[in-house]
Amino acid sequence: MRAKAGIGALILVVAGAALLSACEFEGGDPVQHALRDAAAARQAAALKTTEEEEAQAIRRATASGPALHEADELSRLIAARRQAVQETRAALAAIADPALKAQLTEDLKAEEASLRALEARQAAR
Repeated sequence: MRAKAGIGALILVVAGAALLSACEFEGGDPVQHALRDAAAARQAAALKTTEEEEAQAIRRATASGPALHEADELSRLIAARRQAVQETRAALAAIADPALKAQLTEDLKAEEASLRALEARQAAR
């Protein structure tokens, strides 16, 4: 039993020594340390710049008020509706099935009506 304990202790000591020898205690190549420090400084500067840009974007968004945001959303909706109308027209031209063509014609009318309503709302501003 003592032999097993002695072997276990020896293995533990050898493993600990191997771990300690693998660690650097402020040693190593000074150039590598300088490169790591410079990389860390660049990373910190980039993070700070990103945080400042995000804060400025938030300030600009709140300073411009909800009217600008609303107009932006309306413009995006109109662009999406125009795209849907164009795609529906293209699909209508390519389909020969009369039942499907009738359904797409109804969809096209609805999309065009929605587009006209959004454009009228934008023009009223």
